[in-house]
Amino acid sequence: MVKRKKFATIKDVAEASGFSINTVSRALSGRGYVKKETKEKILRVAAELGYTRDCTASALRTRKTHLIGVVVVDNTNPFYAEVIKGIELEARSYGYTILLVNTDRNYENEEKAINTLLQRRVDGLIITAVQTKIDDILRLVQQGIPNVVIGARFENIPTNYVCSDDERGGYIAMKYLLDTGHKNVLFLNAQKYKYAARVREQGMRKALNEYELTSENKVEFEVIYSNEGFENAYETFQMFLQKMKKEFKYDAIICYNDIFAYAVIKLLKEHGFKIPEELSVIGFDDISFSSIIEPPLTTVATDKIRLGREAFKSVIRNIENGSIAQIILPIELRIRKSTKNRSDGNS
Repeated sequence: MVKRKKFATIKDVAEASGFSINTVSRALSGRGYVKKETKEKILRVAAELGYTRDCTASALRTRKTHLIGVVVVDNTNPFYAEVIKGIELEARSYGYTILLVNTDRNYENEEKAINTLLQRRVDGLIITAVQTKIDDILRLVQQGIPNVVIGARFENIPTNYVCSDDERGGYIAMKYLLDTGHKNVLFLNAQKYKYAARVREQGMRKALNEYELTSENKVEFEVIYSNEGFENAYETFQMFLQKMKKEFKYDAIICYNDIFAYAVIKLLKEHGFKIPEELSVIGFDDISFSSIIEPPLTTVATDKIRLGREAFKSVIRNIENGSIAQIILPIELRIRKSTKNRSDGNS
């Protein structure tokens, strides 16, 4: 048993373990190659000595804090919870710590969050974009601050982004409804300033245009817009139902995300609609509750943990060599019980 010593240093760990200071430093920092057996012994000795890394001294020496700032728009949304999990998993493997700031979907809070994290001398920023403006990203790029945006693309400036293939997501959601005989489709979308809201709608219109070129059947498509969050979606759709009254004619509703879909399903049930017998409902994201609500939700799924992992790896590459990564991840439609085939001959 190694005798425990207060305020142990790397030199103490090196002497007690029998390895060089350079080897011990690599093992403790998680950077650089160290044999598995060697690393395990060094970590064991460091724990017995009570060694803790002096982050301040390390930052002064390397000019790196090994902190990554994460700006998240809504940490109560299960979608972002899974994205953050992916970021944390990758950060741990690289020996980094994340500093998380929640903005509650408020642009002013987002600006303040970015400035606060920069004051903390983070090595880079990961931003889950909702109201992020191109000027903010351009400022980070011009100042040489490594950053990556999740969920939005800024094509005119050289910056990192990681997105789902949202345009294709809108396309396959609409195509599925058209292929299964739906004739009146409503899209409860988020506000147009959101990148994902715009391109999902574009994808739906693309599928609709292709269908109308080859079919004599006429399809009605309408879009209404809501602020984000369950309550806002519920209120927006409630007002729409009250306005339509008996003229409500839709046989399918696509929702901007699963949270919107939950609000829609709740309200439809309250008004006596049967899902999917009278209306099909599709969401986006496939968050954790979507397979267990009643009815289980058909949704356009994306790998949220991978989004977080890829974002972290992108910002690290940007820190280390200035490389730019623009990544679009694949999506898939997961068909469950909230949709119904309405084609001729199907009941």
